[in-house]
Amino acid sequence: MLINWQDLIAEINFKHRQCQNEPMNAMAFAYSLGQLLLETQALFSPTEWQSWLKKNCNFSESCAETYLQIAKNWPSFRTQLDAYRKVDLSAMENIPQMPLISSESQDNVEEYLNTEANQMIPLLNNTENFPTSVPDSSESENATMINFYLPGKVVPKARPRVTTNGTYLPPRYRAWRNQAEVEIYRQVSELNLEVNLPIQRAAISISFCGKHRTNSDLDNLAGACLDALTLNGAGVLQDDRLSCIPKLTIEYIPNVKETGVQIKIEILPVR
Repeated sequence: MLINWQDLIAEINFKHRQCQNEPMNAMAFAYSLGQLLLETQALFSPTEWQSWLKKNCNFSESCAETYLQIAKNWPSFRTQLDAYRKVDLSAMENIPQMPLISSESQDNVEEYLNTEANQMIPLLNNTENFPTSVPDSSESENATMINFYLPGKVVPKARPRVTTNGTYLPPRYRAWRNQAEVEIYRQVSELNLEVNLPIQRAAISISFCGKHRTNSDLDNLAGACLDALTLNGAGVLQDDRLSCIPKLTIEYIPNVKETGVQIKIEILPVR
């Protein structure tokens, strides 16, 4: 089988740019890119795959792993999203794919990944220190707790830029929002939540861990996380108004090995 590697690399990086530039269809583009990466990954050994990614792709290994997880778990993602977020994901069917392996070998890709891929790229969430599961109800009496962990540095919330061509978010913040929302989708699909989303009322605790920019305004860092959780983002929270989030706790924990943000959501009764 002959592969046009130049076209393949261009297609992968183009799909990544689509995820960044079109937030409303980011999940559809992420799924399409994840499928492409799954097929490409099957052509390499673990060591070769890491090297190939670093050399040819304009995104990190952790970002690539997120795309792979979305592609492998798409049915559960789509069920969750259709249930609580009114976004048209049917665009996925109209996105052209670039087949790299024969139909006979496609069935073996997931089996191959289960034994090989998990050894080469660490999971995005540090489950040992930052659990992403619903704790036992005894932990908080009469309350349901949901934990999310977003790896890496948070990009502070930015004001929309107004130009003669329209209003847009700065590219760096928009890119972080897209990646954060995709990661939240992934964790939601794994939690199997027994609550209705979006959450109408909640107490939120946000812990910034590790090496974040210490000159950033705390309200902008927290605002970025809340925006990623609301209906304009991942759809976990109804919105970030005071009536929906009557209690918000924020802390900075610098002396932690892993850089990221831990978000704890305690669901409160609706009044």
